Amino acid sequence: MDKFPKIQHLIFLFSLMIIIISCKTENNKQDIKKTNSLSKIEMLDDFKIFQSIYEKANAGLYKYQNKTKIDSVFLSNKKKINNNTTYREFYNILWNVIDYTGSCHNNLHYEETREEKLKKQNVFFPLPLKHLNDKLYTNFKYKDIPVGSQIISVNDIPEKEFSKLISKYASTDGFNTTGKYAFIETSFLGYYIYYAFGEQKQFSIKYKIGASEVKEIQLPAVNIKTFKNNFNNRHLKKYENRKSDDYSYRYIDSLKTGLLTVKTFSMGGPDTLSHKKYVKFLDSVFMVIKHKRTNQLIVDVRDNGGGYDPNDLLLYSYLTNRKFKENKKAFTIFQDIPFPEYYIDDDIKELPIELKEEHTILKDGKYYQNNDFNKYWKPNKNAFQGNLILLIDPFVASAGSLFASLVKSDENTIVIGEETAGGYYGHTGHIPVNYELPNSKLILNFSIVDLEQDVEKLSDTKYGDGIIPDLNVLQSYQDFLNHKDTQLNFALELIKKNN
Repeated sequence: MDKFPKIQHLIFLFSLMIIIISCKTENNKQDIKKTNSLSKIEMLDDFKIFQSIYEKANAGLYKYQNKTKIDSVFLSNKKKINNNTTYREFYNILWNVIDYTGSCHNNLHYEETREEKLKKQNVFFPLPLKHLNDKLYTNFKYKDIPVGSQIISVNDIPEKEFSKLISKYASTDGFNTTGKYAFIETSFLGYYIYYAFGEQKQFSIKYKIGASEVKEIQLPAVNIKTFKNNFNNRHLKKYENRKSDDYSYRYIDSLKTGLLTVKTFSMGGPDTLSHKKYVKFLDSVFMVIKHKRTNQLIVDVRDNGGGYDPNDLLLYSYLTNRKFKENKKAFTIFQDIPFPEYYIDDDIKELPIELKEEHTILKDGKYYQNNDFNKYWKPNKNAFQGNLILLIDPFVASAGSLFASLVKSDENTIVIGEETAGGYYGHTGHIPVNYELPNSKLILNFSIVDLEQDVEKLSDTKYGDGIIPDLNVLQSYQDFLNHKDTQLNFALELIKKNN
């Protein structure tokens, strides 16, 4: 008689355990679902759409890698998607493919609501950094870490490996890496580290000053606002002798050497007041140069990430003696927008009309630009005739690198600085588009016109390189600490020596 109640009790306990385990399993599933907010099927669906959009709309997809290699990269990354893949990991899977194709106009953005939520979380690296001569340095005095401290490791990841892992989130043309490492010192750093390592409660940092002993400090993670406040107060922002204007001109050495600085070509298109102001500025500058018989000119386009046509070509017309075009050829791979249901720009009606006016020559599945939109330019009547030095750095891209490539192609130029992120022989640019993937709401951003620039073939530049300087000059560590412009000072010393 006593056995039956005991058996009932055991059955009850066993049932209770099953219920508890089931609840825990369900809760774990809910937690995973919360973290991922996407099922494997949804991610695979988004990946398929992403691949189709890139294949049908991105003219530069096979610019630097052949189809076999690109197909292999798509397939290998698709295989990484599983039931436990998080949203951040899915972002990285897509980014692996995007980065491999090699274009400084490629980007991938988080869903806006998700990004806004992320910004409020204390998961970001607190320190702005400076990448200098293949080493990482602090660019802000924080806690007990002085400015200019060399980072030895972060969370036990050695400096070089850490830099390589976070630099991949800066997209550059071709096979360029200088631009990738340079972007470590931008405000994007916080996101790069998050994309690479995910949520971190704190960062264990080993560092040293000069030849001193290595020290270690634990720094709590911060929200993005705190990181950006630290970034805005960093030690070295821009070169101290630059003005706040987008462009400026001044004389050095008692009117013998001119310095023309053009930080951007984003001063508007040909019908804007800002463009017309720029036209007047250039005309007045080169009239003065001609009148004063200035024979030494430094053109500084460092940090120039591009802008609007024809601002780049107009400046070049004052620096060359040859007829030139913006490009030798340019093409898209569509006229009507592929996958319009995922296209989110407001030019969905206008863009096909514009493409059918400009890209009218169909050949081998590509729509080439016609000559009405790519006319020859002549040198300006006040074009500079003296010795020209061009200053470049890894932040030069798009219209900035197109301009720099044209200048580098001429024989009367000495180029000083570091290789640009933008390509020498060409790039994929002109018309940016945005697509939203339906499940993840990730935003694909890329440009649709692939072009070959009107430049000479150079022995020091391979296909897939940026603009290679004739004299590779990096900022020194001491100049970094003392706010000195290594490259400009080098150019001035070179002029004095040649004189």
